[in-house]
Amino acid sequence: MKKTSKTLLKISFSGSKANRVIEINELIKNKKYKRVVEVFGGSCCISNNLKRDNIVPEVVANDYDKYFDNFEYHINYKEKLINQLIELGFEKSKRALCEDQKEKLQNLIIKIQDNKNLLKYLSKNFVFSAVRNMGDIKVSDFSYFMNDLSTKQDREFYINLKNVHLDSLDYKDFLQKYITFNDRNTLIIVDPPYLNSFQKQYSNGTYFGLCETIRLLKIVKQLKNDFIFFNMIEKDSIELLNLFGFNYTYNTKNTNASRNNIREDFLAYITFDEKESKRNTCLN
Repeated sequence: MKKTSKTLLKISFSGSKANRVIEINELIKNKKYKRVVEVFGGSCCISNNLKRDNIVPEVVANDYDKYFDNFEYHINYKEKLINQLIELGFEKSKRALCEDQKEKLQNLIIKIQDNKNLLKYLSKNFVFSAVRNMGDIKVSDFSYFMNDLSTKQDREFYINLKNVHLDSLDYKDFLQKYITFNDRNTLIIVDPPYLNSFQKQYSNGTYFGLCETIRLLKIVKQLKNDFIFFNMIEKDSIELLNLFGFNYTYNTKNTNASRNNIREDFLAYITFDEKESKRNTCLN
């Protein structure tokens, strides 16, 4: 068995799958995949950890929103901003800032009001959690000074991320570019926007609903590459996978989407081999 590091590489990112990385390691430890392709990269934490821990020699992730294009600059900006606030007498607290401090904070960041990825990155320390999940972050949402102010974890994540090949494509173009038919050496990670979920935090502007999820599953079924599939509600996800006649194992965990919002997080590992189910062929 390959050894893995005890400390996970992770950053604050809505929908991050950092808490499923160890589980994925266990699922695939005997399969000897040579490459992992993460179709909906998000935080890219799965690819980053699998590469760092030598689980696979090659990883590719789809950074559709180009979140990491200027990530080192974003880290530096955060450090500078926090130092400025501390010099102004700001103290970390779970309570909202007073109006005077809120105005000072928002005036400091007004020049980055059009930089959506930077605002999203900073939001963990300055924006209430429920607001962070509502869609695009605005300067006017910055009204806290809270959580871990250190950037050490982010820098370690980004240093390792340089070993991940990043691209930015629509998922269909991404699959066409990086996946070949019946490639037994490649594992696909499929973590699309969830069915029955609030999707305003995604910047593609299009709701990823049942039809698009079916289209996605049809493509990966035709490709016949083993894949890991994430979604939200267990019973709906199982029904979808059964509809396609997939051979799979699964596990569902409860996760905190925000302080008062607990939801299901469904993971299935689908394999294509001699035991593949043939019970439903209506979507072949």
